[in-house]
Amino acid sequence: MTAFPPANLPAARTETVRLPALAGPLRSWLLDEPSDAVAEKVIAESEVLRSQATMMMPALRQEALRPASHDDIVRIIKSREQTFGDLRTARTEVEWAAFYADYFEALDGLTASSIEAGMVAYIALPDSQWAPKPGKLAHMARNSNACGRFTRAYNRARAAVEKARALSAPPPVVEVDKPDPEVVKAQLAETLEKLTAQDRLKQAAQKARLKPTPSAPLPAGSHMSVAMRAKLVAEGVIRPLADHDNDYHQDHGAAA
Repeated sequence: MTAFPPANLPAARTETVRLPALAGPLRSWLLDEPSDAVAEKVIAESEVLRSQATMMMPALRQEALRPASHDDIVRIIKSREQTFGDLRTARTEVEWAAFYADYFEALDGLTASSIEAGMVAYIALPDSQWAPKPGKLAHMARNSNACGRFTRAYNRARAAVEKARALSAPPPVVEVDKPDPEVVKAQLAETLEKLTAQDRLKQAAQKARLKPTPSAPLPAGSHMSVAMRAKLVAEGVIRPLADHDNDYHQDHGAAA
């Protein structure tokens, strides 16, 4: 009789051995971080992580949708053996092959993530026993609403990349309705008419300012009015007229 090999707990979890290309901090943020929002924010703000996530997205999607292999199924079942205590059974290789053959058939086509989710749901049942029947495990896997780790990792990577693109994208161009050409033409004509009228008013005001102010009639024989002469005399620009000059201008003006 051949005993069932002991479960290797650190490597027993299916996800720890899947997609080894996903490594380093990116693997931790995609697979181990409890919060989707935190993981997406950190990846979106890091150029290195964002670049790695972009390159890993096709592999993540393929891994999330890949049907579980026989090795995946064996690892998932073995990983939960310790949960129920030391229940390993001594079987021959042929007996173990027959034991897993039923699981391979019942779980055919299901992804490793869905089988893992089904196993989690089965263990949560109050009457769960080791080992879950193949049909029971398949039913739980198909009806579980839990999101597989690699499905969640793909969703996180995609959300982070899209968030970064949205932040770096230029603002959208808002299209404005084009006005009616006839309306624009009429508005331009009205504006030109108003401007022309304003120019005419300005020109008229300028001409009015340049028109000489009419002055009082000059005394006969004099080149300036009496008021202007008095002003210039008061300012000391010219000398006052002698008395005979005043008499001359007055008499001459009277004669005129």
